[in-house]
Amino acid sequence: MADHDRFARALQIVARGVGRISRERARSGEVTPQQAETLLVISERGAVSTSSLAMTLGIDPSTASRNLAGLEKAGFITRKKGTDDGRQTDVRLTPRGKRAADTTAAGSSQAFAALLERVGRPDRQKLTDALEALARVLDGESAV
Repeated sequence: MADHDRFARALQIVARGVGRISRERARSGEVTPQQAETLLVISERGAVSTSSLAMTLGIDPSTASRNLAGLEKAGFITRKKGTDDGRQTDVRLTPRGKRAADTTAAGSSQAFAALLERVGRPDRQKLTDALEALARVLDGESAV
């Protein structure tokens, strides 16, 4: 099997597993998995526009807008006209949204730490380095 085939197969399995862990962690909170992911992105990036949030999450802007409407109604976020561009909306976490994002992040961090413990000690640093390199590539793609 070629390296790129091995990589693709491994990454698909990892993506499903990470998604499952993230969904399980989100279900234990007060938001849906998609809302939890949205809150985490906003928490990481600070104020974001609806369009950049949609691009980062890989969803349609109208889907992002509906998701944000539910989060706003529940008191997790606020939306205000952008300071640089009046057509743009800046999305920010409320204190309640920050608590929910922190709870989700902490739960995921614990679950992922337990997963890392199952990886042999000699491979942990290599795995972390490789994932950080892949994260930089993927993060760069979402900025395009």
